[in-house]
Amino acid sequence: MPADSFVTIINNPVLLNHLNRVSRKVGMAFTNLASLPEMDGDFSPSMIVFELEREGALQEIKEWKERWPGYFLAASVTALDRERWIAAEAAGCDLVANRGALPRLLRKKLEAIRDGESLVPGKMRLRAKPVLNPGDGLVGRLPDNPDDPIVVFRSGEDYYAIRDVCPHAGYSLADGEFDPETCIITCSEHGSRFNVDTGERVRGPADYPIRTYPVILDGDEIYVEVEAA
Repeated sequence: MPADSFVTIINNPVLLNHLNRVSRKVGMAFTNLASLPEMDGDFSPSMIVFELEREGALQEIKEWKERWPGYFLAASVTALDRERWIAAEAAGCDLVANRGALPRLLRKKLEAIRDGESLVPGKMRLRAKPVLNPGDGLVGRLPDNPDDPIVVFRSGEDYYAIRDVCPHAGYSLADGEFDPETCIITCSEHGSRFNVDTGERVRGPADYPIRTYPVILDGDEIYVEVEAA
């Protein structure tokens, strides 16, 4: 298998046919596999397309991104579950789309690859609005982030930025109780707990982790790195 490969892990025959039709028009062939462990250690994919309803998909996203950090990962969803969608993006998915829209969106990505463009999303820094807090805890907010609001917590010398939406019922995590010793934030409404460093869900009722963002300090200013539109 060539080093520059386009892989699908798709069970739905209709979606697979649409993707193959798109790849033929662009002049790039997909290889459909049952799972990625079939590949040898020298394989380095350019793109992997899979179904988000696949069992263990969120964990697989993290493992694939650790193994191949430069590849483009796209996921198809059948049922609209916004929090699962966001969890997939937080885990490392570059594109999440419903089954009907995915082939059209992927065609644009494949044409970009063919034309020599990079598929790695650009980054931009947004300045956090400071929250007066002399100690640990909430120190910054980004209420106008294009996707969702972001908040910044401090624990000693460390700063952590997270999406300020509990994936269980949408409440603000900034209103919850923050433990600087464990870096755990507890949602004030239903008690879901998350690690603000890793985004890991520590306790339900939330089903998914939260999204985290890199924090950059510039003097007294706090910046959060997000993907450029």
